[in-house]
Amino acid sequence: MNIPSGHCLHKKGKKGFKQSPYLQELACYVGQLVPFDEGSLMMGKFKGISLTDKQIERLTHHYGQVLEMDLMATQPLTTPTPADAKRHYAMMDGSMVFVREQGWRELKLGRVFAESSCYKAKKRGVISASHYVAHLGGHEDFLAKFDQTLSHKSDLIAVGDGARWIWDFWDIHHPEAVQILDYFHAIEKIGTWAVLAIKDKGSVRDWLAVCESLLLANNLGEVQEMIEGVDCQGCTAEKRQALLTYLSNNKRRMQYKTYLEQGLFIGSGAMESANKSVIQKRLKLSGQRWTEGGVQQVANLRVTFKNEQWDRVVSHIKIAA
Repeated sequence: MNIPSGHCLHKKGKKGFKQSPYLQELACYVGQLVPFDEGSLMMGKFKGISLTDKQIERLTHHYGQVLEMDLMATQPLTTPTPADAKRHYAMMDGSMVFVREQGWRELKLGRVFAESSCYKAKKRGVISASHYVAHLGGHEDFLAKFDQTLSHKSDLIAVGDGARWIWDFWDIHHPEAVQILDYFHAIEKIGTWAVLAIKDKGSVRDWLAVCESLLLANNLGEVQEMIEGVDCQGCTAEKRQALLTYLSNNKRRMQYKTYLEQGLFIGSGAMESANKSVIQKRLKLSGQRWTEGGVQQVANLRVTFKNEQWDRVVSHIKIAA
């Protein structure tokens, strides 16, 4: 591991934690899975173990911080594997969580998965394995973490919304990646404006259907002409110009017919699903109020669990024992 055995974070007080390594692991596991009070009840019910919610909270935060230091340490490049040569999708997004000191903050999440991990099950798309990165704070620090997951992956497909910092990252650090603006995000943006601008509300749906067909045929120019042809004034006209600028800036990322012919995904549904299952399911429950450090620490354990890298937590616990 990247944190040496003598690292101060591996000890809690002069005598360390009183719980056995096995109990510490269980506490971290339930702490990233459910609220701390529910974790205490679960351990008592299923294991006959008496561990308070505060004990679970302390252990969860402690080892979550150890993982944070591990992520911040200089990480050596891993040896390429045959799987790295396959096509990989990379997506990023954010989910709002409530932090006591600052109110609502965006917890950024990144997801990387191989095309070979995708399959259909009962008419539903399934991704069998992914690697996640989570960060509460500025996009620079998040991207530094996220970039580590892209080592040796040369065939990258980046799917995202129109956030400038996301596309700047791909342009600068991975210019070889195929960039795709999320098709559904683009349609939603066009539709939001159309509802405001088109007076005949009954024709909005038909108007949007034509736009969708044109986008799927690589005819963005005709979509822009349709938008310009709508008679509107005032703030709606200003919003139209903003929409046209947005579409022009992303023109090279909107060749949806070409992407589909190449068998590529054109939507970021996998990212939306990740926000729900990785972040919101644990960190955005009703009434939750986190400290800034606490939300990051639980998120670190959460993504470690989802990444199927729980052995990292076990190794840190053993070092501290």
